[in-house]
Amino acid sequence: MSTVHSVQFYDTDQALIDRLCGVVSSALLVGNSVLIVATNVHREQLTKALQRLEVNVRNYAREERFTMCDADEMLSKFMVKGMPDPKLFLSTVGQLLLEVKKAARSKDLGLTVFGEMVAVLWNKGNKAGALALESLWNDLLNERAFHLHCAYPRSLFSQDEPGMLNVCESHTHVAGLMNPVTVN
Repeated sequence: MSTVHSVQFYDTDQALIDRLCGVVSSALLVGNSVLIVATNVHREQLTKALQRLEVNVRNYAREERFTMCDADEMLSKFMVKGMPDPKLFLSTVGQLLLEVKKAARSKDLGLTVFGEMVAVLWNKGNKAGALALESLWNDLLNERAFHLHCAYPRSLFSQDEPGMLNVCESHTHVAGLMNPVTVN
């Protein structure tokens, strides 16, 4: 399994949920485990959307192939003075990834993760913390093969092209750019 670290910039929650439905349902279909670390609103919206698509979320959760966590709660486990602590990140998020991946049914024990913690930090004005967290995710991706999908509301970058460029540079794939950003 190769590593993918994608980011989506979205204008509406519906655009985010539509993309997530595709990511999650295809991951589950091929036998991967899925970990969602998102806000309460987005977890509820995603669950309802998947149910409308007849994805048996409860069954996958019972099989431990579909796990959801609250973004703020997860951040509280490894953030220290506004920055992610690398050791705490590994002992919480890193350990959770190992546990969720064990339940995968695909031959390579694939894992697909959606993380919204970076957007939560950015939204709170903690851009340095968000970029440091993106870096920790990249370190983890270099050690372990999995797919990581991030998303940010485009409105967070309406007056911050340099910030958007920094976020884009932290990812292998970018979706939802309306005005392309120059990457040197």
